[in-house]
Amino acid sequence: MSRIGGSLRRFAVRGVFWRQYLDWAVINAPFYLHFVLLCFWTLFFFFFAAPARRAVVANLSVVLPGSSRVMNYLRALRTLYNFAWSITEGAIYKFTRIGFDYEITGEQALNELAAAQGAVLLTAHMGNYDLGAALFAQKFNRTIRMVRAPEPDEQTEQHLKDSLRKTGEGAVQVAYNTAGALLSFDLLGALRAGEIISIQGDRVTPDVGHVRGEIFGREVSIPNGPFILALAAGVAIFPLFIVRLGYRRYGIIVHEPFRVLRTSSGRDADIGAAVAQWCRALELVVTQHWAQWFAFAPIFAANGAR
Repeated sequence: MSRIGGSLRRFAVRGVFWRQYLDWAVINAPFYLHFVLLCFWTLFFFFFAAPARRAVVANLSVVLPGSSRVMNYLRALRTLYNFAWSITEGAIYKFTRIGFDYEITGEQALNELAAAQGAVLLTAHMGNYDLGAALFAQKFNRTIRMVRAPEPDEQTEQHLKDSLRKTGEGAVQVAYNTAGALLSFDLLGALRAGEIISIQGDRVTPDVGHVRGEIFGREVSIPNGPFILALAAGVAIFPLFIVRLGYRRYGIIVHEPFRVLRTSSGRDADIGAAVAQWCRALELVVTQHWAQWFAFAPIFAANGAR
């Protein structure tokens, strides 16, 4: 039974089969069929990936208050469609190396990030963040250490690791945020050595330390690691977001950097002030690009209205 279960896991929503199929389609299917295939598979996962669909609908009900449930289901479908295009275009780049057009909002802040001797790049589940990190590393000849949670399926994790290695050509290193690991010491050493650490700061995973924040008037859990690291290393935090603007067109949005300042109020208050700055940046971008927020897990605390 375990062998059968293991073989069937590859066909689960987050199983490796779908990633392998995507690679096959990018290589073998004519580009003019991509639109048809993406529409079909978006509808397929809209109905069969029920937990992700329900999470997007629940999150949108907070981001867009007053909208009907039917409209939010349609918006969830649009969000899944954008996600399908984002991972497809990442696969296209992986195999063809055909460049993408991109627009930069906050170019001065982006240049500061590129020149920084140690920085925390705080981002969200938006656009194709793997592709964005790889393009940044290549554009500025900088190595980025990306912190992410491992996939629940080992084969899927290996596939994503290989894809990121091919896309980034070695310029992106992956560090896994797992319970019991001494990751924080490694990341602190990397920051003090002048490296850039990229962390997604819009939701937490089990066994990861968190702090309370507030967006859209609702309480949310924000990982506290980026802020503790920035405080300990004395480096700035750069809010950076990747959004998809159209066919092979992306926008890089960089907000002004900020620091976790030491004050007489204590560490918790200092971190809380920095978390509030991050939440304001996240809320602004999600308000403008809600269809790009791939938050496929519940974000807002139940009954968390302020």
